[in-house]
Amino acid sequence: MKELPDYFVQVPEAFALVEEGVYRCSGVLTAEQIKYLDTLGLKTVLILSVEGPSRAFSQYIKTKGIKRAHLGMTRWQSNLGWKPVSEELIKEGLECILKRDCHPLLIVCSSGVRETGTLVGCLRKLQHWNFNSIVYEYRSFAGGKGKYTHELFIELFDTDLVTLPATLPKWFVEGQNMWAQEQQQRFDELHGAKHIVS
Repeated sequence: MKELPDYFVQVPEAFALVEEGVYRCSGVLTAEQIKYLDTLGLKTVLILSVEGPSRAFSQYIKTKGIKRAHLGMTRWQSNLGWKPVSEELIKEGLECILKRDCHPLLIVCSSGVRETGTLVGCLRKLQHWNFNSIVYEYRSFAGGKGKYTHELFIELFDTDLVTLPATLPKWFVEGQNMWAQEQQQRFDELHGAKHIVS
């Protein structure tokens, strides 16, 4: 294969901005894709798959002094029944994503789709997204790799398991405030309509 010039960088497979300071991509990275990560100024890499990152990616994380949270290894369980991932993995992943001090943060798994897509879907549920929108985002990244059990896991995931950290990111706080205002407005409209009918 032809060597690429040093100034050339390549965006990692399945790369995207999840929210400000939170990114996602496949954990299988080439040297050119690793160079791209320099533009993000990462503080934390959240690894969701059981497999560790490649030697080159591990070296990059170590050299740059990036915190490595390998939840896939510490939270893996062999007998989950129908569940594609453990609730502990998703809970701890969400708590890490919601710690402002961990940002900028990169979420990776071996495919960039299954565990990552499930975690991001559960984040969207915690953000009160419509379930159809959550599934649409999941499938847009999954393509043919998506699985119904991952979507079902997202739908049934209990967001009350998540302990919100003290230092929440601005985008999450603003989203929660907006949702609370919408709920209050709906409540007021509903009760206002009842008074008019009475």
